[in-house]
Amino acid sequence: MSNFPLDIIADILSRLSVKDLLCLRCVSKTFDSLIQSSDFVVLHLNRSINTRTNRVLILKNSDLNFVDLASFESFATRLEHPLMDCQDGIKVLGSCNGLLCVSNVIDDIAVWNPSTKEYLILPTLSLGDCQVFVYGFGYDSVNDDYKVVRIIQSFRVEGKVFELEVKVWSFGEKGWRRIEDLPYVLSFPGANGVFVCGALHWAVSRKDEPENVNTIVALDLGVEEYREVPQLEYPDGEEFHLEVGVLEGCLCVIADYVDSHVDLWVMREYGVKESWTKLLSLAFGEVTDPFRSVKPLVYSRGGDQVLLVFDSIKLFWYDLEKKKATRVKARGVLFSYESDICLQSLVSLDVKKRNDARQQKEEDEKDDFLSVGFTLVL
Repeated sequence: MSNFPLDIIADILSRLSVKDLLCLRCVSKTFDSLIQSSDFVVLHLNRSINTRTNRVLILKNSDLNFVDLASFESFATRLEHPLMDCQDGIKVLGSCNGLLCVSNVIDDIAVWNPSTKEYLILPTLSLGDCQVFVYGFGYDSVNDDYKVVRIIQSFRVEGKVFELEVKVWSFGEKGWRRIEDLPYVLSFPGANGVFVCGALHWAVSRKDEPENVNTIVALDLGVEEYREVPQLEYPDGEEFHLEVGVLEGCLCVIADYVDSHVDLWVMREYGVKESWTKLLSLAFGEVTDPFRSVKPLVYSRGGDQVLLVFDSIKLFWYDLEKKKATRVKARGVLFSYESDICLQSLVSLDVKKRNDARQQKEEDEKDDFLSVGFTLVL
């Protein structure tokens, strides 16, 4: 292998699973250095995203379990997560680039890479007497950092919202800090933020229009500013509940016309109103018994099917062309309450390591530029 250029070796290795790559680190110092490099981590991550590989389904009941999406017939595997000391009420607050943000019943929070077993437990942040709070987790590409966001919604005695306190924790700063309050009201208390295109999204209503509960607000993690997302034109006169989701990096909305049907829309080009496209429409009872909720999880590798979870329990592959659904079950898990998608990746929680790698790359590029030299023309 010593005769092969490193970029060819990297391309070959980027097609392997994280499990295989971690084993290959023991082969040689060259392999170890290559596989840990930030460029290779990004290469492997992007290939997994583009080829729809290295994806697992996280199933939560009293434990956290995962099953490989490539083979539902395989038995689910129990995950040993970093909050095992008090795992009651374990929940996934968000998933991004192979990292999971999880919490437990006493509100401990950890960010964790299940593939590499690397994790970090965040400093405790008291909730006080607050009963309404949500979280969000995502990647800040501007600062190459991962951030956890917590929103607390407080009320006056007469029941009117007067404050939505927002705090942010980042790997770079290693601490919680307060940012500008959210100038909206949460439509679905308990619904955590959905990460798409560098921002976290929630369904909200405007404080001056509390009856309008179908607004989508985005918190840009790079500049930490709020903005509204342009929405499609919904049919007049029909009442519906709106929920926000993500499907393969695209923002989506689930419009629930109570006791009638559910429409799933996908924003093909982020921020462009005209790019909203209806992916599917389901009448109540069409796929399964009358359901309370439906959530899209992921496309099949061929892109012709989408995995849907009904009422957080029943999983179906829905064929977008034939408009038919097939029930699937993970072996070894009797039931689950929540389902999430997670990539298997090499993404590290070590910010210093990533920063050092980026600085080294910039210095190498500068040295390459200077080594070429230049000619001064008078």
